[in-house]
Amino acid sequence: MIPTRRLALPLGLVTIASFLASSSAHSAANATLCVGGKPGCFATIQAAVDAAETGDTIQLAPGTFRGGITILKDIDLVGAGPGATTIDGGGPVLTIGEFKGAQPTVSISRVTISGGLVDSDGVAAGGGVSIPFPGPGLQRSTVAISDSVVTGNRVAPARLFPAGGFCGSTPCAVAWGGGIDNSGNLTLTNTRVTDNVAGSTPTDGSAATIAQGGGIRSHPGATLTLDHSVVAGNRAAVSAPNGQFSDGGGIASNAVLTIGDSAVTGNISSVTASVPSLFPFDVQQEANAGGLYLSGGSSTTIAGSRISGNRVDSSNSAGDVEAEAGGIDSDGSLLLVDSHVDHNTITGSVPASSGFVAEADGAGLQIQGATTLRRSHVTDNSLTSTSATGTAAASGGGLFNLGASLTLEDTVVAANSAAANGAGGVNLGGGIANVQFFGPPPELTLTDSVIVANRLAATPGVASQGAGLFNLEVTNLDPFTTGNPFPVTSAGSVIEGNKPDDCAGC
Repeated sequence: MIPTRRLALPLGLVTIASFLASSSAHSAANATLCVGGKPGCFATIQAAVDAAETGDTIQLAPGTFRGGITILKDIDLVGAGPGATTIDGGGPVLTIGEFKGAQPTVSISRVTISGGLVDSDGVAAGGGVSIPFPGPGLQRSTVAISDSVVTGNRVAPARLFPAGGFCGSTPCAVAWGGGIDNSGNLTLTNTRVTDNVAGSTPTDGSAATIAQGGGIRSHPGATLTLDHSVVAGNRAAVSAPNGQFSDGGGIASNAVLTIGDSAVTGNISSVTASVPSLFPFDVQQEANAGGLYLSGGSSTTIAGSRISGNRVDSSNSAGDVEAEAGGIDSDGSLLLVDSHVDHNTITGSVPASSGFVAEADGAGLQIQGATTLRRSHVTDNSLTSTSATGTAAASGGGLFNLGASLTLEDTVVAANSAAANGAGGVNLGGGIANVQFFGPPPELTLTDSVIVANRLAATPGVASQGAGLFNLEVTNLDPFTTGNPFPVTSAGSVIEGNKPDDCAGC
């Protein structure tokens, strides 16, 4: 039997071998691969991604490169600037991670991501960037997008899923995240998400029954951070014959959202429906949240930012109409600091001859979760509900607090308006409507705040109350009756100069 022997290398050789191995590994981990621009570079981004090792950088030359790329490795993707390097087309343009598979850490910078179209049956998600759900309990992808533009992408399901399973009792189709669909940990820095669509356009419908997140949709368990970024001109919309619900023209978040020094502006949430109501006030359609939809269970912090010029449009030729939350729908928890919610609008309408109910609530913010505004301004928001031969209900030109906890600290609510045009109906709270229809009573705390110069306007036969603050239990909308006022905690605050009155229930 030959005895086993250990080979001993001189110390110097061991040191040299270790250095070479370390140097080789370090070099491989930090390689830079190029795409386009010169001989020896890859012709496509996907070819470079396939060849890359963990930690590599892929440098893109100026030009337009084909999308439809899947990234399953930890890499950095760097362009020559969003005006010079474009990744175009595909459905999605970029997919980062996979279900029950790789969940990479990826950074993307200095590119434009555009031209993506996802038109799959039933569920269409992530026209520009898709970060898929990893699977229950699994680690999520981490993605950073900086100095970039995500624009001109769309998700529009082509056909309905049948009833049962995912859809419940009726067929359905969903459009999620026209620009970005996020189930990972996503950070946007100095990035613009603009002119993306979830669902229908004014000239091209889709099969979607519900559309969420024209710019970005962020799913439960995810995180989304915006820093010095803009979400503008995006659209979440559905149309007849299938369309029923839209949420978040700019962003729809079911998760943790942090927005700092950013703007959510000029986005649209729209429903054009032909949907019967099951019985009065059981509305089967709703256009909601022109700017931000923050669902129940979400947690959001907004600081130093502007939610401005967003719009909600809702119409229904066969039943009642609901139009909610021109700027922000806060159903989870929200802290809004040093920020502006302004010039957001809502329009809810039914045909002149139908006699149905048109309801519009919360042009600035609609609140059904714990919400605090600190050193902020809610100004120049407006809403209009119109049902010429039926009932028009309008509430909360600035804020509509429905049975939730609302705190205003050193905050201005000014120059907001609500209008109701109908054969009958109600028009409540030009500045703030603090109400309860069903469920728990609302809680309102005002500290060193101002409610001033808000307005109510209505046609004859519509009851208008509380141009500054409406603070009464609503016991019936038709005929309109009220109950007791709710307790309000107020210190150092002013309610004055509102028309036709300052307060109902104070």
